[in-house]
Amino acid sequence: MPDCRHIFFAAFLLLAVMLPAAAEEPVAELAARERLVSRQMRELEATFLRLADLLAASDPRRATTLRAAFEQAREAELADRLDTLADLLDQGQLLKAATGQETAIERLRRLLALLEAGNDSRSVADSKKQVKEFLGRINQLIARQKGLEGTTEAGGNAEAINAEQDDVAADTRKLAADVGSFEAEAAEAAGRAERQAEDSAESGRDEPAGDKPPGDKPPGDKPPGDKPPGDKPAGDKPAGEQAGGEESGGAKPAESSESGKPQADSPAGEGQGPSGEQAEQREPAAEAEQEPQGDDEASRAARTGRRLAAAEERMEAARRQLEQARRSDARAEQEKALAELEAARAELEEILRQLREEEIERLLVRLEARVRTMLRAERAVLRGLDTRAAEQPGKNPRERELEIARLGREQQAITADATRAITLVRDDGSAVAIPEALEQIREDSQQAAARLMAGNDRGLTRGIVEDLVLSLEELLAALEQAEREQQQRQQQGPAGGRPASPGEQPLVDKLAELKMLRTLQLRVNRRTSRFSELLNADAEQASEPELIEALGRLAGRQERVVRAARDIVTGRTE
Repeated sequence: MPDCRHIFFAAFLLLAVMLPAAAEEPVAELAARERLVSRQMRELEATFLRLADLLAASDPRRATTLRAAFEQAREAELADRLDTLADLLDQGQLLKAATGQETAIERLRRLLALLEAGNDSRSVADSKKQVKEFLGRINQLIARQKGLEGTTEAGGNAEAINAEQDDVAADTRKLAADVGSFEAEAAEAAGRAERQAEDSAESGRDEPAGDKPPGDKPPGDKPPGDKPPGDKPAGDKPAGEQAGGEESGGAKPAESSESGKPQADSPAGEGQGPSGEQAEQREPAAEAEQEPQGDDEASRAARTGRRLAAAEERMEAARRQLEQARRSDARAEQEKALAELEAARAELEEILRQLREEEIERLLVRLEARVRTMLRAERAVLRGLDTRAAEQPGKNPRERELEIARLGREQQAITADATRAITLVRDDGSAVAIPEALEQIREDSQQAAARLMAGNDRGLTRGIVEDLVLSLEELLAALEQAEREQQQRQQQGPAGGRPASPGEQPLVDKLAELKMLRTLQLRVNRRTSRFSELLNADAEQASEPELIEALGRLAGRQERVVRAARDIVTGRTE
């Protein structure tokens, strides 16, 4: 899934809506559409910030892009300008409105270019696939290294152990090289996206002098180089810390000079005395000081590569000790190599966990946006039905049929949106109740659309549409709650009570699934009560094929709810 593709799609839709409408379209309807675009623009701006907050910890690069897009949209005052265009259309000032629309379209194109600049070819799915492959290889290396350690302790053949140790070291070296390539790609993509985001944001600020007063910036906006008074460069430290660093730094040369004399006089192959051990202890400390300290994908990959390189060095040291018949020393080096491999595996597992969190965040945002759009459209259909019900009986039947058919087409569009939402969740495969909720919504939407297209807009049709509005509201509330919980988990990090490695995190937890399942059962109960009322009102309706077919669908729905409950209890999707 290309990164931020749902955001691109929303921006593209805004562009499409802004394109010139047909000349014969009433001006009042044009003004209404313009206000709709303005509301959608404000919702899109809010989505920028919400998604940026969700991605701040796991993917700061894309969070930076989204914040830059929000700032550019606010600086361009897009939503306010769209409101102004709607007012101009209401006043009949079409020429001014057309000129303003051209300007608005150009600024939307700039915004879309900024979002595309933050999108790189490395998708989350591709990164996950690579990291999983790395984990498979490192698990094999750990198993082989444990076997070598046991064979060494048991007094196995030294030549055979050395040969196998060489093979494990070579495979470790290959894995380190592949992880290094992964790190370089991640770092390059992060740097490129940040540069493009900054360039696009700067180009968005370059506006004609007459279009916006010079120097007029939103509150809190500062030049890129400005920092708050309390901020200091990364390298700056208080005087006390610098002095402490100099003292400790000055002590090290003295230590090395004292311990360096015996090493200089000792033979090249030796160095296992106290001075050699001290040198080995100092080496990891120096490496730790140089290790990247970030929690992003590139920094963790860099630390993984360092761990793998250290493991290879320990393996080589173990091989040399075996050649000199020092089995206890060789085993000690093998244990250190194993510890480095396990540390590298922990870093890879953390990368995989972060990628999964990022995937969940994006999927929840996409689902929420889709369901919100469906709910807005479904409410419009319900309002249309209410309008038709309030009309006087003397209205032209042909006009009434055309209006009901239009509502039917809108309902068909909602059905298509439900199908796309189901595809999103099914592809993830970690949820049970949410796909079933969407399936039920699609079934009801299909039924409502078929009845509307047949000219039936009363009775059962209106009841189905009311149920759809309620179902979409419940699903939207569940998704918003899942988003909030996901954000809280991300802020807590791996120490927040959830382990980092035992399988992939589901889209929503079991408690949320059970709550959704309860909602589905209540929905079945409501539909059963409605059918019971219809049967009690007129017993002859029980023989109507349409009602019998609806009862059959309801029975199938009840069976699926039972199956979903069984899947949640047995953990089928885990």
